[in-house]
Amino acid sequence: MIRVTLTHAEELTAHEIGFLRAKELGSTANHVSRYDRHLNYHEYIAQLSEAVGSEMATAKYFDITDFKPTHGTFKNEADVASRIEVKWSRYADGHLIVHKTDRDTDIAVLVVGKSPEYTLAGWIPVKAAKFKRYWHPRDQNWWIRQQDLRPMENLLESDYADAAAYL
Repeated sequence: MIRVTLTHAEELTAHEIGFLRAKELGSTANHVSRYDRHLNYHEYIAQLSEAVGSEMATAKYFDITDFKPTHGTFKNEADVASRIEVKWSRYADGHLIVHKTDRDTDIAVLVVGKSPEYTLAGWIPVKAAKFKRYWHPRDQNWWIRQQDLRPMENLLESDYADAAAYL
C-alpha cells in the first residue's frame, strides 16, 4: 500500500472541483451512483471532494505534475492518465466497487482514507473485476476486496502500464 499526502493547495482544488461536480450532478436525491441517500448537500460535496482528492493522490503517485481534475466528464474519460478509473472509500478496509457503467478497458485503482492522507490500496483491470465471484446482488455491482487487488508497485511493470500513460 502506498501513502500519499495532499498539500493544502491540493485540498482546496479537490474541494473546488467537488463543488463543481455536485452542482453538475444536482441534489443527492437525484444521484443514484452515490448510494448514500442520507447525505445532506454539504456532506455530498465533501464526499465528491474526497473522490477528487483520491484522484489527485493517484496522479501524484504516478508523478503526473500537470494533472488537473475534471468535472463534467463522468464515465466518458479516465479519472487519471489514459485509462485509470479511481475508486475511493473512506474506510481503511473498504472495497473497490465497479459499476456496470465502468469502461472495461480501464484499470481501477482503490484509494482509501480522507484528505489530506490517502492510501492507494491496489488495482485491478475493470474487465477482471466484472467477474461472477465479485458480484454483489443487492447493490447490482462488483465488490472487490483489498486482498484480491494487485499491488500498486507492480502496475508500471505489468502489461497494463500503458494505462498510466498521460496522453
